[in-house]
Amino acid sequence: MPRVPKWMANAMESLFSGSYHPVQITAVSYLADHLKKVRFEGDFSKLSKPFIPGNVIEFRVTDTEFRHYTPSFFDMEKGVCEVLFYLHGKGPGSVWAERIRVGDTTKLLGPGGKIRFDGQATRHLCFGDETSLGLLKCLYDEALKRNHQCQCIAELDPTHAEWPGLLELKCINMEKDGFTGDREVIDKIGPDLQDTAFYLTGNAKSIQILRKYLTEKGVAGKQIHTEPYWSEGKPGL
Repeated sequence: MPRVPKWMANAMESLFSGSYHPVQITAVSYLADHLKKVRFEGDFSKLSKPFIPGNVIEFRVTDTEFRHYTPSFFDMEKGVCEVLFYLHGKGPGSVWAERIRVGDTTKLLGPGGKIRFDGQATRHLCFGDETSLGLLKCLYDEALKRNHQCQCIAELDPTHAEWPGLLELKCINMEKDGFTGDREVIDKIGPDLQDTAFYLTGNAKSIQILRKYLTEKGVAGKQIHTEPYWSEGKPGL
């Protein structure tokens, strides 16, 4: 639901008010020039379903547009979640996130989405880019809590190479479009791909390339969880 007419957005908020959860911004920090961490707090006891690491939440960022984000941290009992915003300045979501200040209020929708931590797997590989760092952090921390193996791989601009370290996230960095050429980095997690859950996010083109590569390596479709966050020439998802 990236864009709807204003009247429809207003009507949805009124008709489905139970799905809109008021939250307040209680903390803001800039981990880097274009990487902003925001803490939201509210009453999550009335969420329609429990949050599973990897799920997305949604915010209305303008009168007509909504954007999805994956929390890096979510605690339903305490009513706290944190989101890492990549401030690329290329759309309404980035503009909205840049303007957020402590004390502001908004409404949270969700959780939901296609990706959720696979508790049946004991090995995990998470792929994305700057827009996926919240997901990578959330899944990585969940894997550590369960004593699972987890490898993160991110296509990052060279100027953002230090970002995973700021999150205490062990991550293999790749240049943009790295999977259009050599893809041997995937094999660094080990030869037995059948015991691994794969989470592919970020650029739709990179996801398509990597999914095809994994399938050719014999990885079953049920092991591969995908959710594109953006695509060239299209608005945010």
